Amino acid sequence: MNTQLILSLAAISIYSVFCLYIGIGKAYDKKTVSTARGYFLGDGTGYFVLYFTTMATWFSTWIFMGAPGAFFSNGIGYIAAMTWQIIILMLMGTYAPRMWRIAKENNYTTPADMLEDYYDSKALRQSVGLTQLIFILPNLLAQVSGVGLAITALTNGFIPFWLSCVYAAGLVGIYVYYGGFKSQAYVDSAQGFMFFTILWGSVVILLTRPQIGGIGSLYQLMKQANENLLYYFTDQSLFWNWKNYAGFFLAQAFGGFCAPHVWQRMYAAKDGKTVVKLAGTLAPFYCFVLILPALIIGFSGKVLGVEVANADSILVTTMAEFAPLWGIIVVIGILAAGMSTISSLLVSATSIISVDFIKQARPDMDSKQLRNIGRFCTLALVLIAVIASQFKVPGIIILLNMANSGWAQAFWPLFGMFSWKRATHQGALCGFIGGILVISICYIFRFSPFGFHGGFWGFLINGILLFVISLATKPMSDEERQKKAEALDKFSSRTDDMAFVYNAQAAGEH
Repeated sequence: MNTQLILSLAAISIYSVFCLYIGIGKAYDKKTVSTARGYFLGDGTGYFVLYFTTMATWFSTWIFMGAPGAFFSNGIGYIAAMTWQIIILMLMGTYAPRMWRIAKENNYTTPADMLEDYYDSKALRQSVGLTQLIFILPNLLAQVSGVGLAITALTNGFIPFWLSCVYAAGLVGIYVYYGGFKSQAYVDSAQGFMFFTILWGSVVILLTRPQIGGIGSLYQLMKQANENLLYYFTDQSLFWNWKNYAGFFLAQAFGGFCAPHVWQRMYAAKDGKTVVKLAGTLAPFYCFVLILPALIIGFSGKVLGVEVANADSILVTTMAEFAPLWGIIVVIGILAAGMSTISSLLVSATSIISVDFIKQARPDMDSKQLRNIGRFCTLALVLIAVIASQFKVPGIIILLNMANSGWAQAFWPLFGMFSWKRATHQGALCGFIGGILVISICYIFRFSPFGFHGGFWGFLINGILLFVISLATKPMSDEERQKKAEALDKFSSRTDDMAFVYNAQAAGEH
């Protein structure tokens, strides 16, 4: 056993103890987890913790692996990721304060909770809950696989892939089992700060390599290596053509916002002001603090001539070759990024199973029993994730885009709730199911009509069905709508959102 391997194992051990210390030792709150809603959503999360847990959840292993791998393999095209963050910022700024307010008034726990109550449709609840749960699996699989690949690469196979996956899912499962949302949120906060610091440390190391010699030199070297990686082309045979971008845009923008583990963070906020601040700060951070270093890392690997069997491993492989000691720290960053998302997915999945299905089947179940069901589901999902990760899967970016395509389908019912009074439960349900069916057919049969992938077509069909069927069916009356969600009509504009949030806080309504 060489020195680097010993140091790697020591770093992983220290990181594990650190996570358990925060998750169980510092963040665990017996009173908070004594109720189901406290276990799934915490007890009102302030800005700092909510910011970093959302950031760490959102920007997972793909920022260390999928994004650098996309730049390494397919070039500058993935910089378009910055554009869909603008849409997420707008959605969060417009809808999130309302979502927080209504969830607080009506004690919602899951996305389907809110949609069923507004549309008065159990079928919609079941459809949304089931599909969100189904699409959590590929995302969970991507995170577990990402961590497994990183550990196995760092240790040169000393820790086999299967054992790395067991470690990743098992460690997270422990503190999520005991502390629920609050424990994972506090661990996320520490991990979020950790992994973006490590990401930029990697950039500094790479740019100061004599083979590169700075950002300007990197650009020139990229032109010499393969100029196709620096430009957009209309050639449809290339990965980043405009049609592929359109599909990614819709999936990442709307799916990123409607992902259950992001949606539920709007419920978990301490107050409306916290949600507004979150909306204004996440997207700029993503664009300039995370996606930029991912680009530099991917291009640096290309210039340095690094050879990898899997592009997702480009950062780990590059560091193992050129800065092996820092490579250990990089893997810890990947662990932090991946496990923060694994924990969030576990909490969301268990809340969906418990609240949207088991609670509906057994309405007499008390809060503590429901919490215990959530804990049992955590263990079951950990086992499923480990088993599923052992099968050959596509790249991390493809897995995440498939999941986001599914989650994006919940946008149209949300749009009907907040922005189009004419929407009916028939339109919302048919549109949602139609979108999911289209996505499923396209992904299962690898079918991309006219060059657009399934996420694009599913989103489009969903929206069309919502409008057409809603116009053909009887709308709910203004009285009925007001009764279902009194807070909806308190917001007529973005300015009103802000005014309500601040005035409510001043009045002590929070």
